[in-house]
Amino acid sequence: MTAVTSVGAMSIVQRLQWVGLAVLCLSTVASAIKCFDCVGEDCVGSFCEGQYCMLSKFAPRWGSAEWGAPQTVKGCMSGTMLRDDVRDHCEANLEDGIEVFTCFCNKDYCNGPKQVRKLKIEPVELYTCVCNGEHCEGKTCIGKFCTYVVNHNNKKTEQGCVNVSIPLIERRTLGACMMPPITGAMHHSIAEEVEDLLNTESCTCASDYCNFKKPVIEVERNMKCKMNVRANLMGAEMNSSTITFVGEYCFSVNVISELGYMRSFETIGCVSFIEGSELAEELEVSGCGKFQSEKLTVNACLDTKDTKALARAKVNVQSKHQLVTAAP
Repeated sequence: MTAVTSVGAMSIVQRLQWVGLAVLCLSTVASAIKCFDCVGEDCVGSFCEGQYCMLSKFAPRWGSAEWGAPQTVKGCMSGTMLRDDVRDHCEANLEDGIEVFTCFCNKDYCNGPKQVRKLKIEPVELYTCVCNGEHCEGKTCIGKFCTYVVNHNNKKTEQGCVNVSIPLIERRTLGACMMPPITGAMHHSIAEEVEDLLNTESCTCASDYCNFKKPVIEVERNMKCKMNVRANLMGAEMNSSTITFVGEYCFSVNVISELGYMRSFETIGCVSFIEGSELAEELEVSGCGKFQSEKLTVNACLDTKDTKALARAKVNVQSKHQLVTAAP
């Protein structure tokens, strides 16, 4: 898998960012609710306005390196990537007490400490994954999803687990292979420099031992996408070259943080999905979304002009949504 030097005008992802920001502003004004905007499970204080209130986790990661302690973040979610009918609920690991990963709700200040405790808790299944690489402590690990990472330059591979590290982004890439990895947590020990990430493919899946081999992408990849990675670690700016590759979708992610030592992470690239990959029920097939918290801002866009790719994804989101709404 060899990337090709980029040429041409503004990419589809860059155009989508401009359109997404405009739509984002309109949607926020039209249906804004007030949410607590702070850091910590029991925090209250400042507030923001958006389509939904959210509680999530943020763990600054660069490969296997931790650039700060994991934190609970509260804030607002808005954008065209969100469905109009997101249910009020929390997702949590119930195996060792109650470890809440994510909450969504749509009433003023519903992400406050007392209000969150009243939300319906849905158990999140954790999977046993093959672990192989410098980051591993054993032959298996437990996580929300499993990963298979390969550097196409030196053919080095690693397998492992990923839990929630950044709000919004990882939920949209389940069951996909992406170049470059869409978050800093998704390349394990494979890449040391940002330039390495341009030839690093990260795949995710959600079942026990599903990462024992690399998932096979059988769909056509008709979108030409620019690829670039920028990051600021402890004040050191890193910026890769810009090249192009192909995928089902083009993506862009921008994370700005005052938590930990990773101040920013920005990447654009391409992503393709394994046939039948389920889409998280609160997300649309494509569009832009923004999570805004007191010390963390996450912007993400995903787009394709491939009508077959859109049709495949819509079938999966519709069947899953019908399943959820039909449940007692």
